[in-house]
Amino acid sequence: MDQIEKTTKKNLIYDGKILQLYNDQIETPGGKVAYREYVNHHGGASILAIDDDNNIYLVEQYRYAYKQLLLEIPAGKLEKGEDALVCARRELKEEIGADCKEIKQIDLIYPTPGYTNEPLHIFLAKGLTFGDTKWDDDEYLNIKKIPFDKALEMVKSGELKDAKTVIAILRYALFKE
Repeated sequence: MDQIEKTTKKNLIYDGKILQLYNDQIETPGGKVAYREYVNHHGGASILAIDDDNNIYLVEQYRYAYKQLLLEIPAGKLEKGEDALVCARRELKEEIGADCKEIKQIDLIYPTPGYTNEPLHIFLAKGLTFGDTKWDDDEYLNIKKIPFDKALEMVKSGELKDAKTVIAILRYALFKE
């Protein structure tokens, strides 16, 4: 059965600094007219940074939408047309002050396909060296160094809630050998 929907009219509702909101008119495979609201986002890059002692580095930050502090792997948004690896290296340096000798992409996920087209690249960084952070003017972070096994337990217990962080830790746990 054909499941592809055809866009018949694009309708930009909001054009913001990091995203755009659309309410497009579509035609269903059955020929009916319907509407699809979605957030257009250029995507992001996130980094599971692991040191030589098997510690990972998380950032604790207040997430306004949830009204709580969350622990997350370092991450940031891609600029339009930016290479994900370039973004990952930049965010690693900005958020935890680290450079790395090795970095590779370990996943590409679609965090919330019900309402956004955001692609999120997940990288693994090793061979870390540390220097100064370079946070944005409105960014307030606490850097947490956590043994990988403890982070895995935090995933199992539900203490870590951020999807990219949970996926990165589980992916590494499954495939590190």
